[in-house]
Amino acid sequence: MDNGKISVRYARALLSTANEQHCEAEVYGNLTKLTASYSQAITTFNEVLSNPMVGNADKIELLKTAIGEPVHPCLIRFLEFLTEKKRENKVFLIALKYQEMYRKEKNLLRANVTTATELTDEALNKIKAFVERTFDRQVEMHVSIDPELIGGFTLDIEHYRMDASIAGQLNKLKKELQL
Repeated sequence: MDNGKISVRYARALLSTANEQHCEAEVYGNLTKLTASYSQAITTFNEVLSNPMVGNADKIELLKTAIGEPVHPCLIRFLEFLTEKKRENKVFLIALKYQEMYRKEKNLLRANVTTATELTDEALNKIKAFVERTFDRQVEMHVSIDPELIGGFTLDIEHYRMDASIAGQLNKLKKELQL
């Protein structure tokens, strides 16, 4: 079966269960932590989760450790179900699909702000308010720092990028002068 279909079906089932138990936000938070941990050590996770010599309980403990405390009981039961069905190696794709479905259901927009230096809370709130007004949606803001921007920031929202960095302006100027 196609990995995309598998991840959609399991993510949809998890979201439905989480909605019934009114724990969808907690599960979303847990899965966000899991995908962050997973992406940092994807090879190791894949090796362990695909290894038939590693027991289901150990695989679940690995995933719980990657999430950190507290892990919602609804998610623990789901992870146990995945390991019983031998689908634990799909957990990363399922987690990503769940997050996507959750954001769509809650009308939540994910935005990444990259700045040259740390932003003040006031500046971050202004950017967030701008995005919320522009897209008429709630925003989940992620901030990272990249000193190579020299100054300013870049803002990535789904398929849009706003580059208000000094490095971006210098690159644009450089391209115009080369013509």
